[in-house]
Amino acid sequence: MGKSLLAMTDKMVKRVQFSAPKERTPTILIVDDEALIRMTVSDFLQECGFKVLEASNAAEAIEVIRSSQIIIDLVFSDVRMPGEIDGFGLSTWIKKNRPELPVILTSGDAKTSDTALAICSEVPFLPKPFDLQMALAHIRQEIERRKNQT
Repeated sequence: MGKSLLAMTDKMVKRVQFSAPKERTPTILIVDDEALIRMTVSDFLQECGFKVLEASNAAEAIEVIRSSQIIIDLVFSDVRMPGEIDGFGLSTWIKKNRPELPVILTSGDAKTSDTALAICSEVPFLPKPFDLQMALAHIRQEIERRKNQT
């Protein structure tokens, strides 16, 4: 998705109020181009009681987020993905268009990890490989923080 198309989709995003996650089962959107990682995290989170949606890249994730039929409580995204938008770009798009939607970024690239820590201080970051229990704790913390803001 080119920058001009991305700017156009930004204008088309509707602001929709959703019920707080405490009133329903929270939904997590996992964004990772590595299917095995995506499926492992998805299976684990479903076993922990979450609804899970998956996207293999940022453009796919934006389409899922833009859908007014789907309520998403948190985006758990890899930083390095194919396509014109990486995880940093996805996080920036979310902050601009859905500022109430928490994001957790992850990456297995040490250089990316350092960059993420430097430029995304307000976005939680987990280096890969991450412990699933630690990821779960971060996810629950971010969802709880959002519940307390509503």
